[in-house]
Amino acid sequence: MYVPTPTQRDSQPTAAPPWWLVIGPGFAALIGLFLVTVIYRFDGESALRIDLGMSGQSLLLNGLVAYVVAAAIAFPAGLLLGTRFPTSVTVPAIVLMLLGVLVVAFGPSSGLLLVGRVLNGLGAGAVLGVTVALIRRLRTGRGVATGVTAGLGVLALVAAPVLGGLLSDATGFRVVFVVAALFVFVALVVAGVIGIVALARPKHA
Repeated sequence: MYVPTPTQRDSQPTAAPPWWLVIGPGFAALIGLFLVTVIYRFDGESALRIDLGMSGQSLLLNGLVAYVVAAAIAFPAGLLLGTRFPTSVTVPAIVLMLLGVLVVAFGPSSGLLLVGRVLNGLGAGAVLGVTVALIRRLRTGRGVATGVTAGLGVLALVAAPVLGGLLSDATGFRVVFVVAALFVFVALVVAGVIGIVALARPKHA
């Protein structure tokens, strides 16, 4: 009877990712969820719509639908590749997010708003996919990680119109996206550092 060697037994399962590997894409995913609804507000007209001279339908299509569709397209890629190549997927995705936010912040027209929101959505969808993929592979604390991430995600979606409205009233909508760009840049640095640490981490047999 054939008996597999210890090496053969150990090579079959794939090692679970460390919990801290979720921090980089998770942080970026929360920023991405915040940016989904930040273009709207609960207590009045969107400053972005008014400043760019857009209709409500145009804002819906260029600002929200384009973002969600782009995120839905990129999400499967992050989900499929996120476990094997978390940093290689996360870093370029955050770069797309950063470019998208900057285009919205400094773009003078609704056409560039569409471009920026598509770029932002692609990046956000990919990092969200990576986050889900990594959480699904955790051996311990999966339920806690899922609950915390989901709770913070809902909070980001709800808080974005409030915080964005307050900041846009005081400084204009472009400053909202400049501030968002700073947070995206921090997420990029965090993801890069964590990726370097993961590469330098000793591989256990």
